[in-house]
Amino acid sequence: MSKLRDAGWPIEAETGRGYRLEGGWDRLDAEALRHQAPAGWAVTVLDSTPGTNAWLAQQDFSGPRLVLAEQQTQGRGRRGRQWFSPPGLNLYASVDWRFDCASSQLGPLSLVAAVSLVAAIGHPGVRIKWPNDLLVDGAKLAGILIEASGELAGPVRTIIGIGCNVRMRGDADLGQPWTSLLQLGDAPSRTELAARLMTRLDADLRRFQAEGFAPFLPRFQALDALDGEAIGVEQGGGHRHGIARGVNLQGQLQCEFGGGMETLASGEVSVRRS
Repeated sequence: MSKLRDAGWPIEAETGRGYRLEGGWDRLDAEALRHQAPAGWAVTVLDSTPGTNAWLAQQDFSGPRLVLAEQQTQGRGRRGRQWFSPPGLNLYASVDWRFDCASSQLGPLSLVAAVSLVAAIGHPGVRIKWPNDLLVDGAKLAGILIEASGELAGPVRTIIGIGCNVRMRGDADLGQPWTSLLQLGDAPSRTELAARLMTRLDADLRRFQAEGFAPFLPRFQALDALDGEAIGVEQGGGHRHGIARGVNLQGQLQCEFGGGMETLASGEVSVRRS
């Protein structure tokens, strides 16, 4: 029991009754996922890994693939931040996908993945904070990390990392407000959520390659957590205040600074509400 607790499992002791895993174990069902996978997809479920993105990067590309883990020991978020990954509670997933296009066309990919994840979750209060976070009432529910490799002119292999708080509860200090589907009163099994996500991504990634970001822009606009909000932008060691004015077809954030408009590319800035 001590080893399991040290590994992060929320095991409680009850006098005279033994040990209890709070909420039970919502174990990922690899066979069910393979049965529900779209044509051509492979599914891998790992007990533990440093990170699903890193695990996939060590494998040869062999077509669309979903990798899930019960636990990540070195989970990463955007800009090298740690992603809190307690075992058995949340969704730690990565999708391997190849685009036959120039890498410059993939700027909006994190927003497409975010729109797909919102649809898979199905909760009406979820919003997208550019470029890769899902929020509910300002509290973080999920995040996305895109990593790409290949030729500038294509093809480009992308690994789409997705972390979503599903059954996490309590008062963990993550350095920012957070929530989970359980706390929102709408927690599907992790297997069900992963299956929904795989189906949505299969359709959306194919459409994105064929048609670009234009079909997704209205969907993103309806979910945009920043549009019209006063924001703070950190860039190049400096800090500025402006107003967010949505995104363009390249997935760049449009900001109003002192009456002038600028576009900001993902990966170059850190955006926080003022």
